[in-house]
Amino acid sequence: MFVRMKPQPLQPSFEATFEAARASFGSGLQALSFFERAGLVKRVTPISRESPHYASRMLVRPSRDGSAKPELLGVPENEGDGWSAPALNLNAAIDLRTPGGAASLVELVSDVDLRQLQLALAGDPTVASVSRVPLRYLVAKSPRKPARRASKSATPGARGRIATEPPPTHTMWNLRKIRWDEARNLSGFDDAGRIKVAVLDTGIDADHPDLKDQIGGYVYEHPDLPAASSVQDLVGHGTHVAGTIAATINNDLGINGISRAQIHAFKIFDDRPDLLAYPDGTAEFAYFVDPVMYLRALLDCADAGIDVVNLSIGGGGAPDPTESAAFEALLANGTTIVAAMGNERRDGSPISYPAAIPGVIAVGATNLQDRITSFSNRGNHITITAPGDAIWSTLPTYRGQMRWRAERGPDGRWRQGKPDIRETDYDAWPGTSMASPHVAAAAALYIANGGARDPAVIRGALASSADKVPAMSGQDFTPDFGYGRLNLEQLIGGIGTRGSGND
Repeated sequence: MFVRMKPQPLQPSFEATFEAARASFGSGLQALSFFERAGLVKRVTPISRESPHYASRMLVRPSRDGSAKPELLGVPENEGDGWSAPALNLNAAIDLRTPGGAASLVELVSDVDLRQLQLALAGDPTVASVSRVPLRYLVAKSPRKPARRASKSATPGARGRIATEPPPTHTMWNLRKIRWDEARNLSGFDDAGRIKVAVLDTGIDADHPDLKDQIGGYVYEHPDLPAASSVQDLVGHGTHVAGTIAATINNDLGINGISRAQIHAFKIFDDRPDLLAYPDGTAEFAYFVDPVMYLRALLDCADAGIDVVNLSIGGGGAPDPTESAAFEALLANGTTIVAAMGNERRDGSPISYPAAIPGVIAVGATNLQDRITSFSNRGNHITITAPGDAIWSTLPTYRGQMRWRAERGPDGRWRQGKPDIRETDYDAWPGTSMASPHVAAAAALYIANGGARDPAVIRGALASSADKVPAMSGQDFTPDFGYGRLNLEQLIGGIGTRGSGND
């Protein structure tokens, strides 16, 4: 669970701050200490890694004996009330960055007593909020396997690789549908080379020949977190999203991205798949958003002056106060946030976050016939739709997997089985995950071509310039399509001639 502390009085030195953190605790922190002494607290991890003393005095580290239980620096194990409560106090005293107050992730060994501890912490006068961690996951569909062709980059030494070759760039249906060529032919067109677009996802292949010149930054390391996070994008999802936004244009290789924006990639998934059991008795091992990596990325985007954030993730859990505060801070700073609507249409289109967070541009997926896809969620919070079926884009040049099958072991428990191997280099994927980066790139182009760097203005411009496709039956807005399907030519061509919102 996330625990946000109220700001602590500033102390003249770190030593004084450290001593204050070990002072008497309120009722909630006393309860946390009780849980710790019972062996139920696994770790306390601060969300911010940029507090004044963080680099030299990390709050939490693994114990010296290699066990899962961490120690607070300078506090020996089993001394007084232990390390968990002082960790929260110390983080509150030195974290001046996190919107809404210093937040930490408190992990328990068991979920059995979580509600009891949550209530105790909520009643502590030093605690601003306490909430369960909302689940976030990828919103790409499993791609249908296309006909295999030998990749241009395949070599005799690459035996065992799976590689596909995209169609010629001038035939990419998604670019033709949004009138990409027509937009680029507008007088004075700027392809957004100075605009920063953040992709918070599974990582990126920073050496991909169709992407490497477009990458402005890549954050993937979190040494204080227990799960390993390598430089590789094992799933490939982030690399695919990034390619739609900014794969190098007209380089006689692979695909064309929609813009030349600078991609700032933030890996918000670790490399360890988690068990996902279904009601029908089946299961798989899938990758889920790491909540600390995710929130740190949102904070980093605010610090870096990111212009547009793409979030091709979703989840039914409503935002906790820490996530909400991070979104509010980004929007207030003029950052446009674009998110995928989700792919659960056949399950009744449950509300998915972050697409449903106020101020976020929520994107649904259309097909070649300008109809809503069979998977794209509907809802009154949708803003716009964009191509999201069979979208060709970049994938890592090395092998990886989207998920792992689950098999029953001799003891009856689920264990990791065979991986669901993805393609390499390029592939056509479906999903609202693939529609969202079309709109993120469009927002970058809007800013680059003189449009206001204002999330509300950009949302209004996207809505007023969208094509009212025949399936909307003459309506200005529907829960399936929002205000219509993205039209890049009308979006860029109308800069300076339209209002800033919608009626």
